[in-house]
Amino acid sequence: MVALLAAQLCGCGMKGPPLAPLVRVPAPVTDLVVQRLGDEVSVGFTLPTANEDRSEPASLVRVDVYAMTTQPRLPPDRTLELEEYQEAATLVASVDVAPPPLPEPESDVESANEPPPADPPSDAPVMQGGAVMLAEVLTAEIETPVDPWEEERARREEAEAGEDREEDDPEEPARPVMAPLMTPPLPGPRQREYVVVQVAEDGGESEGGERIAVPLGVRAPEPPPAPEVAYTETTVDVAWALPPGARETVQAPVTAGDAAAGDAADAPDSDEAPADQAPASSEAPVAGETPADDAAEASTEAGPPGAVDETGAPADDTEAPTDDTEAPAEEAEDPAAPLTPLESRPIVEWPPASTYELFEVSESDAGPPDILELLSQTPLAAPAYTDQQVEYGAERCFAVRTLDVVAGFEVRSRLSSATCVTFVDTFPPAAPQALTAVGSQGEVSLLWRPNDDADLAGYLVLRGLPGDETLHPLMDAPLTGNTYRDTTAEPGVRHAYAVRAVDTAATPNLSEPSDRVEAAAR
Repeated sequence: MVALLAAQLCGCGMKGPPLAPLVRVPAPVTDLVVQRLGDEVSVGFTLPTANEDRSEPASLVRVDVYAMTTQPRLPPDRTLELEEYQEAATLVASVDVAPPPLPEPESDVESANEPPPADPPSDAPVMQGGAVMLAEVLTAEIETPVDPWEEERARREEAEAGEDREEDDPEEPARPVMAPLMTPPLPGPRQREYVVVQVAEDGGESEGGERIAVPLGVRAPEPPPAPEVAYTETTVDVAWALPPGARETVQAPVTAGDAAAGDAADAPDSDEAPADQAPASSEAPVAGETPADDAAEASTEAGPPGAVDETGAPADDTEAPTDDTEAPAEEAEDPAAPLTPLESRPIVEWPPASTYELFEVSESDAGPPDILELLSQTPLAAPAYTDQQVEYGAERCFAVRTLDVVAGFEVRSRLSSATCVTFVDTFPPAAPQALTAVGSQGEVSLLWRPNDDADLAGYLVLRGLPGDETLHPLMDAPLTGNTYRDTTAEPGVRHAYAVRAVDTAATPNLSEPSDRVEAAAR
């Protein structure tokens, strides 16, 4: 009994301090994408499905998207805290997040007549894990910058000025302030910065993902004209004209390899003559004769026969000229010779050339907007693209837009008009080859090499007299094999034969006739 009482006294201790309530913070957005398309900025991201501690579902009821237009300075101002940012920014949009669905109760009876669930309305909350796409049209009011650091910057400058006054000797007369003879740093280009704020179930707010800024004060590039589409049996070629104001490459960078190659080209080889001199002949010249290759140079340097220089020596003296003599004039450069590029480095960082994004456009089942499928993950430097997907009977639509890089950020144009093409098989198969004909008792046997066309349906055998210009088919439906026995040939009469291939197109395409062969049945 005493032991039991002691155990109860030991187990009933004093109460500790209350624990703080568990606060779950939604995991940040990791796929925030901000793009400028003309005068419109699109913001896209995916709602998280878990919290920062990896517990599910995410404690998320709403997502707010803020934006603020500023004009950064040098040196840059400090980064604003989230609350400071919200006070100076404008709310672009709020997206309600639907609560996670409750687990459905298990039921042994399945209702086959139960109607399918209806599509949620357009203004319904977005489920966790769903994609969110917002758009903001840039206006003059939106592009007007704000300066949330103005008061803070003024206080800092005033404090620095006060410190300077304290350091001065009060007995000395005040000296005029000499401003430095330099241009003060100018504000950078205007930009609009976007932030996603996640609102938890308890009302707490957290910044979801990084802050992304788009440049302002620059004109969006123009879209290219509608592309032109041509196709073959296996490829689709899409090309478009350059849009107005498209940037082009101004100067290609010179790599270390190019510079070394240029230096090597300029430096004469030890075993070879310099580039501006004719190579030495492997045979010694005959005494008293001038090599043919050096005839023109010799006549120029030596002058006419019998000429003498100022000292009276013959002009064709072979001794090396002294320093006082004039060097021979260089030969004129051939204008048709290729020019050697000179090494150069730009002193101004020039913006890169315009590139392009090509899309396949398809209609959305729920109506506009259209679905865009990017055909090349890498922006295209040339206004052309070759696709390998050809599906006869199907329609494909293509559109393109211009992509410029401004201050390290991508600025896109509006989408061009779409060009739609329905692929029709108008390509005939290859003509059959190696046709042979052998006459036998009451028939003529034909054999040819089979075609390897993927859409081959068969062959038509043509017959006529040797002098006929046109041969006529012996059957209505194409043959599937590469042999045929003509049992209707009149014995003793020589006939001309040819074979044409047929494909499986809706309107069949016929190949060119094979070479003609002649034979007669016995």
